[in-house]
Amino acid sequence: MELGAWPRLTAQILRARLETAGIDVLAAWSDDGGPGTLSVPARDADFGRAVVHEIDVDDEVPDTSPYAYVTRIEEHLAAVAELLEELRSRLDAELADEAPPREPG
Repeated sequence: MELGAWPRLTAQILRARLETAGIDVLAAWSDDGGPGTLSVPARDADFGRAVVHEIDVDDEVPDTSPYAYVTRIEEHLAAVAELLEELRSRLDAELADEAPPREPG
């Protein structure tokens, strides 16, 4: 169910709120940097509408405490570690494919 269209930043904030509430969200972005359209499963439509229409995005106050910064950095580092592990696995697979066959002996 489509909930509506918002400017990109507002749509990103609303999407994060919905995902934090455990709702699957489909965000469709216009190619020209215009508004983003948010959609949720039909079973979550009523709650999704309440989230996006009853909470003012302008009231969003980012957590700029040192704890929040550390948490964000840790999240980014964890994501980088996962990417690095995936790249290592791919590289190992490619190197194994390129290695010359060993002679019995």
